[in-house]
Amino acid sequence: MNFFKHICILLFGIFFLTSSVFADTKINDDVSYVTEFATLNNNVASVSLVWALNSQTKEQNRILQAFLAAKLNGPIGNKSVGEVIDFRIINDINFSIDATPKHLILSMQSPKESFHTAVKHTNEILKNFEINDIWLKRKKHSFRNISSTQLRTPEILENELVDYVLYTGNDKILTKKNISSEILRRPNQIILNARDFDFDNISNVLLEDLPAYDAILNNEINKPPYKLPNGVIHLEDKKSTETLIFIGTVQNFESLIHQAESNTLYKYMGYGAGSEMFRIIRQEKRASYDPRSHFSQIGEKLAFLGLSATVGSDRWDEIYSLMFDIHNNTRMGLNTTKGLKNSHNTVINELISNLRRKPNWLVKRYLELHPEQPPKASINLELIDASFDVSVSELNNKAINILSDPSRLISIIIGGKINSRIKKDSTSYCQLPKKKPLEFCLKKLSKVQDLR
Repeated sequence: MNFFKHICILLFGIFFLTSSVFADTKINDDVSYVTEFATLNNNVASVSLVWALNSQTKEQNRILQAFLAAKLNGPIGNKSVGEVIDFRIINDINFSIDATPKHLILSMQSPKESFHTAVKHTNEILKNFEINDIWLKRKKHSFRNISSTQLRTPEILENELVDYVLYTGNDKILTKKNISSEILRRPNQIILNARDFDFDNISNVLLEDLPAYDAILNNEINKPPYKLPNGVIHLEDKKSTETLIFIGTVQNFESLIHQAESNTLYKYMGYGAGSEMFRIIRQEKRASYDPRSHFSQIGEKLAFLGLSATVGSDRWDEIYSLMFDIHNNTRMGLNTTKGLKNSHNTVINELISNLRRKPNWLVKRYLELHPEQPPKASINLELIDASFDVSVSELNNKAINILSDPSRLISIIIGGKINSRIKKDSTSYCQLPKKKPLEFCLKKLSKVQDLR
């Protein structure tokens, strides 16, 4: 018995990097769509299982990930946790869990020689319908919401901001029974990835004995705003010796060329030892060990952009001004040709690395374009062409239109004393109370700026 409607074979060669490829399509009678890519390094194969969940709240999403993690990390059948771990180490089997507001993703990766063994093991996990309550409790704790005001790291702060623009709606309590009905079933899509590898019958093995139940957890679709407010959010902490500065925005690009150009300019500002932030803030000012830029694609033509630095609390206002200077100088086109070329090469190298080594990155880009099922004729990833087509020689002239005006950025300062030079009007400034999440100020500023 076949378990798929469409089999799409995507010839996506890493050395050819074409954005549009033809797909061989077959039609059958069951529920899961299967797509094959061929971008990973030669000795590695991966499979990603995708459950369509419609639009979820961030808390619902975390609970679903925790539930899947409990299935993955607890005892499986007669195997103890230790035996499961040993089995995966011996066969070099690695799992990861990811999610979007509309999808839950379980990815497995292994060497080609152990991939069929790994697929059978994955099926055992999926058929593990009895979830260990102890492991479920542990994983709920590990997937809990952690506030950036507690750990004060740029990564957690970025996650909070991204969650704010991607998720909306009120959280509803999810019982174990509710969750089980959603993910103890066949996935909607199976995405395979390996070069020069025969995936014959893999999907059948993966889906063996899984119920074909395709319920949707939340029928109420609330479109997120995909926007951040502008202004300043400050958590004052007079006792802190370090202050985290984060300047960012979320941008919905008109074109993928515009997105790739913006990525190049942000790399120029803060990616690696050759960047402006590294040169000025770390080397010249010796004010921070980790000044950097952030550019994360979070949807189709949608990205999170930011600059961050952790500095001594006695110097945060100085470095804060410098970060805006770097942004403004880049926006005004005061950039070296060599630096822009290096930054563009970094964008291209990052793209190739993602295709070769990060199956989840490709899965998310694919799901942005085809969230429910593959196309019948071709799969088009125009981001690849756009990234190669950036004209470095034109970037300085175009930079003012590529980067956001500084007035549209959100500044978040965690630690240090309040700076008297920052304008504190009700529409663009929020002093974050201690023990309040960042969302408190984001909602307050969004409300007065009519973003929600």
